[in-house]
Amino acid sequence: MNGYERRTELKKDKIRTAALELFCKYGPDKTSINEIAQKAGVSPASIFNYFGSKEGLMKDTIIALLDSSWKLREALWASELPFPELLKRTVTMKNDFFDKLDLNNFLALLNSNPEIKKHIDDFNQKKYPQIVAKFIEKGRREGYIRKEISFEAAIIYLTMYQDVLQEPEMQKRINNELLKELLDLMIYGLAGQPIDDKME
Repeated sequence: MNGYERRTELKKDKIRTAALELFCKYGPDKTSINEIAQKAGVSPASIFNYFGSKEGLMKDTIIALLDSSWKLREALWASELPFPELLKRTVTMKNDFFDKLDLNNFLALLNSNPEIKKHIDDFNQKKYPQIVAKFIEKGRREGYIRKEISFEAAIIYLTMYQDVLQEPEMQKRINNELLKELLDLMIYGLAGQPIDDKME
């Protein structure tokens, strides 16, 4: 990528960030291209040149955000971290940007475009199970997930915990001690041995 291409990508990223914040704050119908351009510090013409329309910008922005989030998780799950640390980071992983968003508006965005929905469905049905399978296999190898537990049961169990810990109300209540207890329960259940190493 040459200097011009890098500058173009940086400008597009600024536009995506501004668009996502405004879409999630006010909704796409109440957000204009001019408002996005002003927030991003670019001309409205630049947005049309890069994305074609507000609909095109919304689709590109959401898909780019989802792809970035998934790549971070894929890289984490492929790491050599011990399973308890990997589990802790997985269930608490979040994008700080989401703290500023209206999650209801964001979820509405995800369901507003058939291409975005198809992108999510394709990932959930094809790529996500492959990534999680590696994660679960690591837990089995290190003795944290029993070998007789099916992949289907393990993924449902892990997803339940992750969903609860990522709820906005839970994010406000969580602290290191409570998180450690929840992770102990997640790995060992109600009648098991807690994690020995202290969490930071």
